[in-house]
Amino acid sequence: MRDILRPRRRRFLRLLAWLTPLWLAASSAGGLTLEEAIALSLANNERAKAADEGRRAAGARVAKARSFLLPDLTLEGDYTRRSHETQRTVDGNTSTLQSRDGREARATVDQTIFDAQAWPLLSQARRAHEAARHQAFDTQRNLAYETAQTFLTALSNEQVMQAAAERLDLAERNLEEIRVRFDAQLVGSNDVTRAELEVASAERELVRARGTARISRLVLGYLVDAEIADSLAVPSALLAQAARPVEPAEVAVPEATQRRPDVQAERARAAALRWAAREPLTRYLPDLDFTGTAWTTNESGFSGRDQDWTLGLGLTWELFDGGEREADRSERAALARESELNLEHLERGVDVDIETARVALESEQASLARAEVAVAAARRNAGETTELYRQGLVRALEVVDANVQLFEAEVERTGAQYALALAFLDLRAAVGLDPLGKEGRP
Repeated sequence: MRDILRPRRRRFLRLLAWLTPLWLAASSAGGLTLEEAIALSLANNERAKAADEGRRAAGARVAKARSFLLPDLTLEGDYTRRSHETQRTVDGNTSTLQSRDGREARATVDQTIFDAQAWPLLSQARRAHEAARHQAFDTQRNLAYETAQTFLTALSNEQVMQAAAERLDLAERNLEEIRVRFDAQLVGSNDVTRAELEVASAERELVRARGTARISRLVLGYLVDAEIADSLAVPSALLAQAARPVEPAEVAVPEATQRRPDVQAERARAAALRWAAREPLTRYLPDLDFTGTAWTTNESGFSGRDQDWTLGLGLTWELFDGGEREADRSERAALARESELNLEHLERGVDVDIETARVALESEQASLARAEVAVAAARRNAGETTELYRQGLVRALEVVDANVQLFEAEVERTGAQYALALAFLDLRAAVGLDPLGKEGRP
């Protein structure tokens, strides 16, 4: 009987060697890293590109607002073909009133000397550009986090799929051995039935795991806009950082508020709206403009001049506009107050976000510790059951159950490991860092 049991024991020991922590086994293998996936996503995903275009558009609006302070230069040229030429003689001097080929060139310079509206509008555009920069950075940061979370989910699903494949392989080998023992009349038919049931369950779990892993890879490929052909490398450094205790300095609210790009974007938007609310008040002041014009023509007319120039100043003062200024002022002031209230609400939420993420991280750390204990207990139980089976004190069913429990404990630990990593990413997002732990600036 011991000769029959020895091959089974050797296979079980090989299984124990394979069932070391899956994430440690995968970390030594090459493949697409988390850093590479984030870089691909930021380089290829349309959301990142669209965020950059929105920032550029806001920068163009700053240049447009600044243009009101710079002069306008206009060049004009006219050519007229007529049926005949018209001349007049006065006091013996002949002047061409209309030439057969009339030509005229004109240059005009317009410069705003004083326009009080230009300054608040320029300040508003600058603050809006600042808000757009922070918003673009926040959009890209959120995309990086979504990529990182999808990467970890895909990696976890793939490792579960690998574990399900190993479980099926072990179940099939167990079934083969039990059938041999049944043919030798060492076990009953119930052992064969139980082993066949385990094979069917393992096949079902493998099919589900393959489907889930395939879907998560498709989602990851969609985010990075590339086909994921390589294996995924486990971010060992991230997992190790997630398992350590959180230092108080890492979750300081004032520093997090200054780092958070969504808070900075809302702060800049509120400042832009405050400047916009000031603009209607400047309409009570007059505008002063300068205009200079120089022209040349081949039709001198009665003046006898074919070249001339003029300079002029223009003052415009709108004394009453029907109440439009006050209406704009009231509307924009209300919008500014609304934005400031949104900013206060967002700033108050930073503390809640950090504390929620910290509590979730600590819970996942405790869950992983319990999972480690469960794996140790399941491994010990599997070893003891195998030894008892070798001595003929238990049936094959107990060995199968022990192996399944060990497999499930390992899968649970893998899930707990990646749930911990996701909770750690949530904490990094709450304190204003990117998924790789960098602060970053727009």
